[in-house]
Amino acid sequence: MSTKDKEMMNWDADHLMHWVMPVGMNAGVMIDRAQGVSFYDTTGKEYLDGASQLVCVSLGYKYNEEIAAAAAEQLKKLPFFMNFWGFTTPTSIECGQRLSKILPQGIDHFCFTNGGSESTELAFQFARAYWKNKGTNKHKIISLYNSYHGVMYGSITATGLSKGLFSSAFTPLVPGFIKAPSYYCHRCMLGLKYPECGVECAKQVEKIIQLEGPHTIAALIAEPVHGTAGHIPPPPEYWPMVRDICTRNNVLLIADEVMTGFGRTGKAFGVDNWGVKPDMMTLAKGISSTYVPFGAVAMNEMVYDGLKNSVFAGATFSANPLSAAISNKVLEIYERDKIFENAAKMGDYAMERIKKQFLPLPHVGEVSGIGLMIGIEIVENKETGKGFDPASNMMHVIQDKALEKGLFVRVSDESWSSANRISFCPPLTVTREEIDRMLDILYPIVSEIK
Repeated sequence: MSTKDKEMMNWDADHLMHWVMPVGMNAGVMIDRAQGVSFYDTTGKEYLDGASQLVCVSLGYKYNEEIAAAAAEQLKKLPFFMNFWGFTTPTSIECGQRLSKILPQGIDHFCFTNGGSESTELAFQFARAYWKNKGTNKHKIISLYNSYHGVMYGSITATGLSKGLFSSAFTPLVPGFIKAPSYYCHRCMLGLKYPECGVECAKQVEKIIQLEGPHTIAALIAEPVHGTAGHIPPPPEYWPMVRDICTRNNVLLIADEVMTGFGRTGKAFGVDNWGVKPDMMTLAKGISSTYVPFGAVAMNEMVYDGLKNSVFAGATFSANPLSAAISNKVLEIYERDKIFENAAKMGDYAMERIKKQFLPLPHVGEVSGIGLMIGIEIVENKETGKGFDPASNMMHVIQDKALEKGLFVRVSDESWSSANRISFCPPLTVTREEIDRMLDILYPIVSEIK
């Protein structure tokens, strides 16, 4: 690193805050450019992106020129216009129309946002407003342990992991939120075994609704696959069961598709794996492949009709034409280049190799996931399933070794999650050769754990 870069890094530590890093510190790496499925620091070192950064860079970096051209065209024509007081733009209308074609049938009404946390906040507002408009006091929100829904007050209150790491600095949180058991079968918090359990975690949702009183419950929010916790899929019966439970108990079902949406699981959306239609879906990340901040709350006609004549205030940048134009180009690329189909094929390939090569290792307890959303659980004792003590810093040792060798992966550890897991989730554009390069780096690191 040059003297100038070192000076910049020191200034960064002294003046700029970074998420999930103690204030006053940085990682000592300054990223300068990206191409294909790799990004490069200012020294020119390549890092294969085995995590799509925050499971958000769905297209990787191979379409930079095409996206830039779409952005430039929109900037020249109409760089910004507000979404207030009923004004609209052609690009936001086109975006809604494009989304309507790939979302589950009937989910074709939208409120555009600037990202996932904002989408979650608005979904909660809409759920409570929907029931208030019907003259009821249904206001409580059920979410799951082990879940992640964002960092704003409502979304972080709904989040079921972190053990206070993400929120202890500014508690108390928002009242009216309830937690239900996670669907993490490998480490069932109810102490049961699937399938003999009859998917008790789903049945617990109904028991909680009945104990709290259906007349008080506005909505259930859940991730189709636990994301930040380490890419943990549910048993196949889970989502159809909770859909039925919510319908019978008059509770809105919100699917948090911020991470699972737009091909990550090999289907257009996570719920498509089980043929389930939620009442609302929160979208972000892949909606623009994070070329710009963008998101949405998608809802069915029932919810939209229930909100008619209500007035809501939103953020300045929501539904801005630049973000919508970039989203339109991204959605075009997904369809044109069969990106979701590639995610399914490459996910099958990666899963087959990881199960064959990694699962027999003495410190790999489980491999699970869907599509290009794969979790590798790291344990100290494979026979008992005991994980490494967070004090050992094992997961960060793995992450740091991978970074040193030119691979970026995300990890979760038991200091804030329910298990120690490596998340393998490269861009959806990844090839077999690129997967092999990534796993060729990761395998010796995992095999040498002691």
